[in-house]
Order: sequence, then C-alpha cells, then structure tokens
Amino acid sequence: MALRTITSEHKDLQQISIYLPFRSTSIGIRGPDRQRMDLGRLLVKLWESHAIRTKVMYSAAEEEKKHVCEYLGGLFPEAMERGIIELVESVELYAPQ
Repeated sequence: MALRTITSEHKDLQQISIYLPFRSTSIGIRGPDRQRMDLGRLLVKLWESHAIRTKVMYSAAEEEKKHVCEYLGGLFPEAMERGIIELVESVELYAPQ
C-alpha cells in the first residue's frame, strides 16, 4: 500500500528493497495471487516512470540457491523477465531452523 503513494514529488527515492528469507520447502507458488501480481506490476510501473530500482535481498541454504530465480520469476514474472530486479545474496538473513 505504501508504494502506491509514491508520486513525482518523491525525487529522492531511488531504490526499493525487499527482504526474502527463502525456504523452498515452506514457500510455494500456487497460481496467481492478486496482491503479488499487483506488487509486481507496481514495481514495473515505478521503474518505468521514476527509474526506481528494486533490489531483492535473499537468504537461502546452499541447496536452495538454485531455486531463487525460479521462485522470483513466479512471484514477479514481468519484473524478472525485464531484468529490473537485482538479486543480492544476504548471508546474515539466513538462520537455519
């Protein structure tokens, strides 16, 4: 909801960061989710209209890292396809359970 309030007056906003603790065994994508799709479209719109970059910081166990791009492609298909999401591995976010 907060991202929808961004206007042309927010000239200092340059980046949106999303923190994603990835767990392939506990997080699944089951068909289109309206909020997720709306967020993905909004990220693309902000990139097009304001050049606001999106950075996804993720943490994953070594064996799960290969699934991160696939997972994000399901979460934000257009943004990933257009290459507007920067993936950054963040080891400190990962806390084994």
